[in-house]
This record gives sequence, C-alpha cells and structure tokens, in this order.
Amino acid sequence: MEKTDPIISVQVSVYALDGNVREAVHCYLDALDATGISRDTGTMATVVWGEAGELWPALKAAYEAVSAAHKVVVNTSMCNVAPLPARAAGRR
Repeated sequence: MEKTDPIISVQVSVYALDGNVREAVHCYLDALDATGISRDTGTMATVVWGEAGELWPALKAAYEAVSAAHKVVVNTSMCNVAPLPARAAGRR
C-alpha cells in the first residue's frame, strides 16, 4: 500500500509591521499562487489545503518571499480534522 501525506488545512494571516499591509499580503499571496496550491482568501486570513508534503514547501516559499521584502508576522493554524474549507468541499 502506497503511503501518502495527510491532507491538512492551514489558516494563514499576514501582519505587516512596516505599514505596507496591502503590499505584504499580496506578496505572500503571489508567492503562494506561484506554487500552484489551492487557497481560499477572506478579509482576515487565507486557508490553504492539500497534502502536507506539498503545503510545507509552499508555505516556506511564501514566508521567504514576504519576509525578504517586508517586516512581518505570519500567523498559522494547522488542522487535520476538518481539512477542507467550505468552498473546497462544495458548500459555498
């Protein structure tokens, strides 16, 4: 039987400490989009989901991109119990 990574979801919030909120958030989202992972972005946070092995490098790349350009706090919450946001599960 082939082993697969667990499916997880991660809620991410980006807080710019340099006053460039819009630019920092868009920098982070652009870096996430470049990785090809799915995301659901709201007004205060973004949720990404997929196999853990695919998400870790994407989250790292997005953090590295935003932290190279801005002073930021990136807050994450991870879940393996209810891994898909409503949109991904077809309920929106």
